Amino acid sequence: MAIIHSFQSYLNLRSHTHGHSTHHRLTTISRCKPKLNSISRIACSSSSSSSSHSNALLFEAAKHTVDTYVESGMVVGLGSGAASSLAIHYLGQKLSVGQLKDVVGIPTSVGSASDAAKAGVPLHQYQHSLQIDFTFNDADIMEEVSLNAVIGRQRLEGDESIIEEKKILDVTKNLVLMVTEKQYKSGVEGSIPVLVNSVGWMETAEEIDDLFVGDAEVWRRACIGRGHAGPTGGDFPVVTREGHNVLDVIFTSPIPNLAEIAKLLDNIDGVAGHGIITKTPCRAVIAAQSGLCIIDNATTTVNNY
Repeated sequence: MAIIHSFQSYLNLRSHTHGHSTHHRLTTISRCKPKLNSISRIACSSSSSSSSHSNALLFEAAKHTVDTYVESGMVVGLGSGAASSLAIHYLGQKLSVGQLKDVVGIPTSVGSASDAAKAGVPLHQYQHSLQIDFTFNDADIMEEVSLNAVIGRQRLEGDESIIEEKKILDVTKNLVLMVTEKQYKSGVEGSIPVLVNSVGWMETAEEIDDLFVGDAEVWRRACIGRGHAGPTGGDFPVVTREGHNVLDVIFTSPIPNLAEIAKLLDNIDGVAGHGIITKTPCRAVIAAQSGLCIIDNATTTVNNY
């Protein structure tokens, strides 16, 4: 019954984007959402070549995040992804020269732990009662205004854990998600990774498929480079460290509301977790071509630098 009710909510959301109220919805969003050309910016270096411009933008995002939000004595969640890797190495440099002191890092993944070890950032493993002052992380795609985001689209393999990563993001007092301008969208499309119990995974996949029939395809993720990928994941499906399979729920049309999709997935038996992040307060550091754009979903105010 809960699934039927939730599905009706989803249909209602889609009707607002495809029915007679479309103009009203778009007008409302355009009035309240921050525009990339009107929110706060920090100029990027103009000396980067075109081939390395993307990395230069990500480094500016990483550098700004560490310089602005990390203070001495903090417990810091160390995110996963390209920008987070740059931030971890930059944090290590600041620690090595004494610009920051007594910072302890909590890795969100095997990759971030490895980066921190190389950069000389002291580490502790996450514990349930631990207070995390600040966390930075990459997002694969982000919803405008709400800053709801998706993680785990590409980099999730068997040695990584969306469950562990989200646990750290959820408990942190302050969160910054770093994305590129192309990843910040009014209509989020593409896949959402969903962790499901390995026993009975096909029944769970069929239930998800029925829930979003006509709007999404459901594939079980295969290990990279091992056999042919297909709807069932082939002979070598990804198995996470907790023993879950990964389903990629691939939406073929824009998702009207990531938070609503998260609720729908949470109500399905057999779903152990998913890659949707909904966090308030949260800041986005967006690496745009003309500079960095900083957005805060808690206050919706514009901070000028």
